[in-house]
Amino acid sequence: MKAFAKNFIATAVASALLSTAAVAAQSEDSTTQSKEKAQAQEKIFEHVKVTGSPLDRATTATGLPLTLRQTPQSISVIDRTFIESFSLETVADVMRFAPGIQAQQAETDRFFFRARGRDVTNFQFDGVPIAYNSFFSEALADSVIFERIEIVRGATGLLTGAGEPSAAINLIRKRPKAEDGGYVSAQAGSWSNRRLELDHSQTLSESGNVKGRVAMAYEEGESYVDLSEKENAQIYAVITADLSTQTRLTAGADYSERNPQGSMWGALPLFYADGTQADDLPVSTTTASPWNRWDRQSTNAFVQLEHAFDNGWDVQLDVERREGEMDGYLLYFSGFPDQETGLGLSSSPNHYVADREQMSFRFLASGPFELLGREHQLTAGALYSDQEESAESFGTADTIVIPSLFEWGDGVPRPDFNNTPAYGTSGSTTQKGIYAAAQFSLTDELTAILGNRVTTYDARVESPWAPSDYKNSGVNTPYLGVVYDITDIISTYASYTEIFQPQDALNVNGELVGPVEGSNAEVGVKGDFFNEALSASFAVYKVKEDNLAINDPNNTDFIPGTNIRPSIGVDGAESEGYELELNGKPTEALNIFFSYTHNESEARDGSDYAPYLPEDMMKASVLYSMTGALKFGVNANWQSEVSNPGAGPNGETFNQDSYAVVNAMASYELSKNWDLSVNVNNLFDEKYYSSIDFYNQGFFGAPRNFEVSVKYAW
Repeated sequence: MKAFAKNFIATAVASALLSTAAVAAQSEDSTTQSKEKAQAQEKIFEHVKVTGSPLDRATTATGLPLTLRQTPQSISVIDRTFIESFSLETVADVMRFAPGIQAQQAETDRFFFRARGRDVTNFQFDGVPIAYNSFFSEALADSVIFERIEIVRGATGLLTGAGEPSAAINLIRKRPKAEDGGYVSAQAGSWSNRRLELDHSQTLSESGNVKGRVAMAYEEGESYVDLSEKENAQIYAVITADLSTQTRLTAGADYSERNPQGSMWGALPLFYADGTQADDLPVSTTTASPWNRWDRQSTNAFVQLEHAFDNGWDVQLDVERREGEMDGYLLYFSGFPDQETGLGLSSSPNHYVADREQMSFRFLASGPFELLGREHQLTAGALYSDQEESAESFGTADTIVIPSLFEWGDGVPRPDFNNTPAYGTSGSTTQKGIYAAAQFSLTDELTAILGNRVTTYDARVESPWAPSDYKNSGVNTPYLGVVYDITDIISTYASYTEIFQPQDALNVNGELVGPVEGSNAEVGVKGDFFNEALSASFAVYKVKEDNLAINDPNNTDFIPGTNIRPSIGVDGAESEGYELELNGKPTEALNIFFSYTHNESEARDGSDYAPYLPEDMMKASVLYSMTGALKFGVNANWQSEVSNPGAGPNGETFNQDSYAVVNAMASYELSKNWDLSVNVNNLFDEKYYSSIDFYNQGFFGAPRNFEVSVKYAW
C-alpha cells in the first residue's frame, strides 16, 4: 500500500505531463469534430441526455428514458457538485446526505442503509443490479469513481426483481469526458488523516473515437475511535470506443483495498448491568485490539455495448463481473458492564474468511412506436445474475481475559486461532428475469406506464444450520403508473407495484422464514421552476407486507451452532409516510438541496416494529457563491428520537433524543488551476449514536473534525 501511494504521485505527475503533451501535439484535424460524428454521438446517448431539470433523465425506476417529472416515483440525484463540495468520500458518506435514506454505521467498518422503514438491498452499477452484502465493499466504495448517484425510493422490482420496497441505489461510474483534462488533489484532516485523488480523461486516438479515463484515491490515518486506523486504495480505468457512427463500446475495471486496523466487531453496550443507559461513554470508546483487522479487496470489471438505430430504437448489452474477498481477525463482545468497574463483558473471538463472485448480464432495447395515431415508448429487457459465496470461521481455545471497558488500553492479547474452521458455509444465488414496460401517451397531458417482470429465483446454501435449497419460479412483478401534466411545469402521478423479497432470516429451529410479499403504492406531484432550474416534489406512499422477518422477541440467544439470532415473520406489516424534496439552482449563485421524510411502520397489532428508525428526517444543504472565486456551503441533517425496546439487561428500553449534525465548507479559487477548500464536519460537536439496533448495541457518530484540501486542475 505504501508503494501504491508512491505510484499514485508518479501517475498524477505523468498524467499532467501527458495532458500537456497531448494538447501540444494535437493536429488541426483531430481538434475539429465532424458534424456527422457529433450527431451520431448525440443519437447514441439521447436517452440519457440532460435536458430541462438537472440530470432529468434517469432509467433507474422503469428502464424507460423518462425525465424525472415523467417518472411516477420519488427519485433523487446527487452529482459531483455536492460530492466534492462536502467531501463525500465513500458511498456511505453520500447516503448520509441522500434524501430519505438513513445511513447507519454499525461498527468501525460496516454500514447499513434503510429507507421507508425497510433495509436497502438493491444496489446497481450503471443500472446493472448486484447483491449488497455488508461484509464486502459496496458501502465503502470510494466516490472518486462515480459521476453521480441516483436513488429511487419505493419498490423497484420491475428492474431489480426481488427486493425490498425501500430504495434502489444506482452508482453511475465516470466515463471519459468530451474534453481532455483532469485534476489531482491532496487533503489533510483530523486524526492525522491524509488523502490523495487523481482523475484524468484523455483522447487516445487521432480521430477522437477512442477515449480513456483513470481515477484513483489513496488514504490513510487514524480515527476518533481508539486504536482504529485505516489504509485504503482505489483505482479505476475506463475506455470508450466509437466502433461506428452509431455504436459505442465501453470497458472498465476497478480495484480496491481496505486494510483497517483496530476494527470493532460489534459495537458498544447500550446499558450497564444495573439497567442505566451507557450513553455517558466517551465517543472514543472501543472494544477492539490493535491486532483486530478487517481486510477487504474487490476486483470488478464491466463491458457495455450500445447501438442506436435510425428508427429511434437503442439496444444495450451489459456484462458485470465482481469479485470480493475479506479476511478478518475479530473479537465480538456482548453483555452489560458494571457501571463502577467496567467489568462484565463476554467475548467471542473469530478469524473469519469469506469470498464472493458475482456475474451479471443485462440486455435491453428501448424506442418509440406508434399506436392510434400517437407515439409511445417501449422498453424490454432480460437480466441474469449469479452469485457464489463461501466463508469459514476459525475459533480459538485460548482463554480471553477481558479488561475493564473504562481502562481498555490495548484490549486483549491476540489468541492463537485454530487451523481447522469451526464451521463453513457456501452458497449460490441465481436470478433470471425478463421484463417489459411501455409509456402510453394517452393525451398530450396524460401518460400511463404499464410493465411486468417475470423472475426465477434460486438460492442454495450449504451450512450446518440452514436448508440447502430455496426456489421461486415464475414470480410476477406488475407495475402501473400514470402521470398527468397539470401545467407545463407541474405534474401529478400515481404508481403501484407488487413486492417479492426472499429472506435469509432463520427461525428458532434454523429454518428459513420465507419470502416477503406485498404491495407498494405512491401518489405525488412534481414541478420545475425558475426556467426548470429548480425541481420540487411531494410524495405520499403506503407499503403492505406479509411475512416480514423481525427479531424473535421470545428467543434472543443465537441459534445453536451459529452466530445468528432467530427471526419470526410478521403478517400485515405496513409503512406509510410522505416525502418532500427541493433541489436545484434558483439563481446562478445559489444551489440548494432540501428534503423532509416522515415514515410510520406498524405491525398488524399497531405496534412499531422498527422504533430504532426515525419517523422524521430532514436534510438541507446550501451552496452559495459569494464571488466568482469564493464559495460557502452548509449541510444539516436532523432526525427525530428513536428507541430500542428490550435492549437492557432487564428488558429496559434504550432512548435517543432527536439530534442534528451540521457540516460546513468553504472553497476559494486561488487561480485558474488551483483551489483551496476547508470542510468542518459536525460543526457543533453533537454526540449521537449512528446505530442502536445492531445486536442491541450502539455505535457513536464522529465528533467535530476538520479537513483542508488543495486541488490542481488542468
